[in-house]
Amino acid sequence: MKKQVLLLIAMFACASFTFAQVLKINQMETNDAMERIFVKEIQRGDVIKMDTKGSFIEFDSDVINTSDMAKTVSLMLEVYEHYTEGIDISACWGECLAPWNFRFEPVVLPSEGAEVFRVDYSSNGISDSKALVKCTFLIDDVEDFIFYVNFGDADNSVKESIISKTKLYPNPATSIVNIDYLLNRNNTQIVIYNILGVSVYEQKLQNRESTAIIEVTGFAAGIYFYTIKIDGKAVETKKLVVCH
Repeated sequence: MKKQVLLLIAMFACASFTFAQVLKINQMETNDAMERIFVKEIQRGDVIKMDTKGSFIEFDSDVINTSDMAKTVSLMLEVYEHYTEGIDISACWGECLAPWNFRFEPVVLPSEGAEVFRVDYSSNGISDSKALVKCTFLIDDVEDFIFYVNFGDADNSVKESIISKTKLYPNPATSIVNIDYLLNRNNTQIVIYNILGVSVYEQKLQNRESTAIIEVTGFAAGIYFYTIKIDGKAVETKKLVVCH
């Protein structure tokens, strides 16, 4: 029975493969009347600049599930090493945690439901402090939305230097798939998982910029996910469809 279900999923995926972003994120702010008001819709990959002239800065947003089904949404926050020592960064996603504690429990968003996501920045009296925060939202552990909050006008070149850049083609694939990659770190690898989350392929990347050529003729037709890992940590996950 399980094989039949997976076969039907594979047939559907090969017939019409599209990636649909599920989440929409609206930046909000609080006015003088202490009301939360809409600022703008954030686009995937946006860098939101936040002035840090005050001692306490708050980035505020609503994360909205645009699908017609409830979704389990996880949050991964990363503060890059270029931040100013001595500052405090805390965040709220389902719950508000202490500074530098980013171990959030997943939040279940109903259809068209929303949840507040907030990042709080405290300079602790340090002038010209800065930090760049990467915000990654995942649905069922698959990346759906990424954007950045730039406190104190951190150098945007930092953002470019830490993000892995990959391009996969053809997709769907029948025999060979190519993954062009540009990375800034060593100790990287590609891992491909099937729809059940089982690793079916792993390859260490020897160079920081090259093309990984992967034969998929031995893969069963269906939906897969490929993940780029740096130092054992997933930094990018995207969908791959195999058709025979």
